[in-house]
Amino acid sequence: MKTLAAFRFFLSALALVAVAKYAPAAAPATASTGQLSGALLDGTSHEPIPQANVVLLRAADGAYVATATTRPDGTFEFRGVPFGQYRLHPTVLGYQGLRPVYGLNARQPRLTLGSVALTPLGAKLAGTLVCTPQLYVASTTTKVGHAGRYVLTTFCRQRRAAGLAVRS
Repeated sequence: MKTLAAFRFFLSALALVAVAKYAPAAAPATASTGQLSGALLDGTSHEPIPQANVVLLRAADGAYVATATTRPDGTFEFRGVPFGQYRLHPTVLGYQGLRPVYGLNARQPRLTLGSVALTPLGAKLAGTLVCTPQLYVASTTTKVGHAGRYVLTTFCRQRRAAGLAVRS
């Protein structure tokens, strides 16, 4: 009796292995997400725009979907984006935004935009520099985007606070 039970167990296990091995595999689930990529370039100099934030918005209602930062070569990529219609909103100081609508679907799950040229704005940079007792800046040069170089020069007066000389 014991050998009969062992034999039945063996046959059941063998049948299970055979079914698992030779049964047709289940159809893979269809992907419902895609990929969107491109590169941001200065429309005048055609140089890449690094460290720009590119926001992906749903075209229908402007809802936030994802954010990517451009690499040193200006490239960006969004992966795992649900199929649908989208707008890109690059946030780069000194450049005009984009308006086109891009679509991802089952027929086109990967969309490569190539080089996206942004138009530089001709605005002047202006602002206020506030001196604090902890920081004294005599002169410095900085580069803002690819629009050019700006020199910031400050002359802070020396003043006394509680008997101590403080530069501000």
